Amino acid sequence: MDFEILQTGIILCSLHSSNINPGPSSSGQAGLPSTNPSASYWLQPSDVSQKFGDYRSTPDLPQSADTVIVGSGITGAFAAWFLLEQTGGAKVVVRSGVGAGAGKEENSNGGGILMLEARRQPCSGATGRNGGHCQPFVYSASTPSIAEFELATYQFLKAFVEEHGIAGAVDWRTLKTVHAYLTEEVWEGAKALVEKLPEGLRGQVDLVDETRKGKEGGETLRDLRVPGAKGAVVQKHAASLWPWKLVTWVLERLLERFPVGKGTGEEGFNLQTNTPVLGLEKLGDGKWTVITNRGNIKANRVLLAMNGYTSNLLPEMKDLIVPVRSQVASLRPPKDAASGKVAELDYSYAFVSEEQFPRDEYLMQRPLPGGELIYGGARSHAENKAVGVWQDDEVERGVATYLRQNLAPYPLDLDKTGSTPTDTPKEGNETTELEATHQWTGIMGFSRDSNPWVGRVPESLGGGENLYMCAGYTGHGMPQAALAARMIAEEITGKPFADDGLKLPREMALTEERVRWVRENTKTLLKEQHQAPEWSATMPELLTATERRA
Repeated sequence: MDFEILQTGIILCSLHSSNINPGPSSSGQAGLPSTNPSASYWLQPSDVSQKFGDYRSTPDLPQSADTVIVGSGITGAFAAWFLLEQTGGAKVVVRSGVGAGAGKEENSNGGGILMLEARRQPCSGATGRNGGHCQPFVYSASTPSIAEFELATYQFLKAFVEEHGIAGAVDWRTLKTVHAYLTEEVWEGAKALVEKLPEGLRGQVDLVDETRKGKEGGETLRDLRVPGAKGAVVQKHAASLWPWKLVTWVLERLLERFPVGKGTGEEGFNLQTNTPVLGLEKLGDGKWTVITNRGNIKANRVLLAMNGYTSNLLPEMKDLIVPVRSQVASLRPPKDAASGKVAELDYSYAFVSEEQFPRDEYLMQRPLPGGELIYGGARSHAENKAVGVWQDDEVERGVATYLRQNLAPYPLDLDKTGSTPTDTPKEGNETTELEATHQWTGIMGFSRDSNPWVGRVPESLGGGENLYMCAGYTGHGMPQAALAARMIAEEITGKPFADDGLKLPREMALTEERVRWVRENTKTLLKEQHQAPEWSATMPELLTATERRA
């Protein structure tokens, strides 16, 4: 098995309409988001969630808009942020022709940004259902340019939170992350990946095993709370946060700064929830009709920020972005019987192994005193590995049981003095079952070559002029989506928003050449489906490439 592909697939951070044909689709095309999604920890009732429930900036749907953004997660929110904040709210002006800035100025009907969310409140899809991590994959990214882009996205989000003074509001916690490798095979593979890193990236990670300590602070496996691991990769730049709070802060700011014009909804920032998009129709003048359950909108341009649901509107993408369901639990941590304290984790974690049931879990801890453990993954225990599933309205019992019972004896069994909480066993691979406060699922968009698809949608995929997309984050959107959204905003406006020289990695660019290459050089999903209608392919099989681009 190609370890590099395996890494991309198994360490994960890590959506109002129909439940018809539940489960994997024999065609591969995603359906509409479920009407009754499972209850995510991040979507707990609050003043903000009450404000945003069934939120509509205007009672009626506007008939036209300058830009329609489909999806209200981190991609959609930051795309709107860049298009509005970076232009001072001025109407986005683009030029027709080949590429931004070419040809003559387009005539525009309607103005402002209209954001459409299928469900009752914004950010109720993958961003509101993930594991609460933001960690760039420095050593397991497909190329150094992807790793550098993820580092840039992490640094952007960190600076964004600091600049606006919202670290407390969004529970941002800067930390390091520990990837614990539990079997020799995967540990040898991890070391090989780290050793291949260019010098500038090699300094971003440490290798720790029984024969070596980490460079900073001299951490041992015991210090990292993973004494039974074969080894660990410590990534120096990571964070935990409440992702929904970050996105809703951005949306609140946009709604305050760019209100719609006197009820018309044709200027400013207009957010409409409970408005699933049912279809797109290309018009002869380069514009688009966005078809919803509440009426149609004529748009100068459309951005699809739908991730795992992309193929619902673009069926030609069904073999390039596949919906995959992930599962997460919020667990009450064990307490020491004498002190009543819970184990306090200084790191976030991922646990990796290659066994009969490969380990692919990820863990972070909420702030004390509650200290809930946000623990997710374990797709190997899901039916058909949850590949091709776009419904997040239920949890898989087998996965739920595993997450409650099989949090490894580390990192909870050791505190800084080496003692063990009395209600967890000192030996073995199972703790006593932990109580779950929430258990939920979310839909990821797995890209066929593991990299996101960012750019204008070509006609061959059902697109054309003025239709854009950012999707296919393969369970890893937090350190990619915000700056991917900036790249789309720059493509739309034809100008950079900063002089930092940031460019979209070519591996992420949506081009017809890349589509051809991916379809010719990776396994064909449709073939897998035709051979097995229940679609039992695993993620590594979906991504195995016959060769790598130079």
